[in-house]
Amino acid sequence: MRSVRALIGVVTLLAATPFGCAWFSRPENALASGQEGAPGVKRFLVCAPNTVIALPAELSGVTTALREQIDAYLHFHERDTQWLDLVESRQIWNEAVAAAKQNGPIEKAPVFFATKLDERYDFDAIVMPSIVLHKARATDGGAVWDGVSRQMELVNRPMRPVGRAQDVFAEGIRFGGVSGDVLVTSIHVLVFSRTGERIFEGRGGFSFVHDADMSDAKKHHYQLRLRDLAKQVEEMREGLAIAFDPYLPEAD
Repeated sequence: MRSVRALIGVVTLLAATPFGCAWFSRPENALASGQEGAPGVKRFLVCAPNTVIALPAELSGVTTALREQIDAYLHFHERDTQWLDLVESRQIWNEAVAAAKQNGPIEKAPVFFATKLDERYDFDAIVMPSIVLHKARATDGGAVWDGVSRQMELVNRPMRPVGRAQDVFAEGIRFGGVSGDVLVTSIHVLVFSRTGERIFEGRGGFSFVHDADMSDAKKHHYQLRLRDLAKQVEEMREGLAIAFDPYLPEAD
């Protein structure tokens, strides 16, 4: 499993939202016609988070928290849930991909996936959630992506600036925070019908991957310190509501 450090230079899985867009703009989530509010869907079969998108080992603990929050969100909308564990979810998905390759285009994998799941479970729709890692542009510690605005936390912040300019703490970081490309996370949600038709695809911004540790500020240097993403519950809830909108929108 790749580490976060190894991914810093290569993570281009999903394009980051450019800084400078409207602060409250939301991603253009794709919803099939007539599916807003998930009509007729009572029972969701939910795949283990990150069934098809691998996370670095350092971040894998966040998937347990994501599962808890998705379960709570669907129950809030008065839906029933069944969950696949990661081993079963990946096994059935891999079988579906293999079947799709043998019988046509790989894009048909969700159809084979749904067919295999229908042999074992009773459900109305399938949810496939993931935490995705990508980059966003930060200016003085602030960044905007996938419908959220966040401020990177400064840890062990010195009492006074140490740089030549009055507001400079270290190279590349001013009083407000880090400027430049930073790693961030978003919540990605796919929903398929019982027959494998894609009903919905959405994403919502979640959290920075790192805090800026200023312990070495006197040396004009800072370090990126990995955040405990599982503890960022409020940020996760906000991102989840954006990711499910307008399929199952957050109540006003």
